[in-house]
Amino acid sequence: MAYTADYVFEKVMHMHDDGDESTGRHDTADNLEYKNRMLPLINQRLSELYQYTTPVKATSGKVRPTVPRLTSWDDEIDLDDFCLDVLCFGVAALIFTVEDTTSANYYQQEYERLLYDLKSGRGLAAEAEAIEDVYSGTYRDADGNIQYMTGYYPYSEFGRWG
Repeated sequence: MAYTADYVFEKVMHMHDDGDESTGRHDTADNLEYKNRMLPLINQRLSELYQYTTPVKATSGKVRPTVPRLTSWDDEIDLDDFCLDVLCFGVAALIFTVEDTTSANYYQQEYERLLYDLKSGRGLAAEAEAIEDVYSGTYRDADGNIQYMTGYYPYSEFGRWG
């Protein structure tokens, strides 16, 4: 799915529960002030997050990535899903700084936590891999049966007791 700046606006307003109660839309006259200020804030947070997105990490190497600037609400945002979630919390923290400091503080804390996860790689899926047991003195043969090692094996005396 291609995400746009308008999608980020809708998601941030939904997070803050600032929508029209009858239609559910967030692009209303009450939120026009937020919409007028949000595009530069999206660009600001996008410049902080763009280096961590999957497509850039896969191709950039040591070259600093060029961050695409959004100029309209229909411009697509080239971030993976996790970075997009981090972006929404970051934009929410900036947009509500003056009007609702309690919520802005919460959004900023979540932004920093998710950004830390993003930087440390904790937002990535882990892969399972086999671990070789070098201390037991046992192994599995081709049929999957457990076999005990014989002959010289430096740790075989600790493999079994009794």
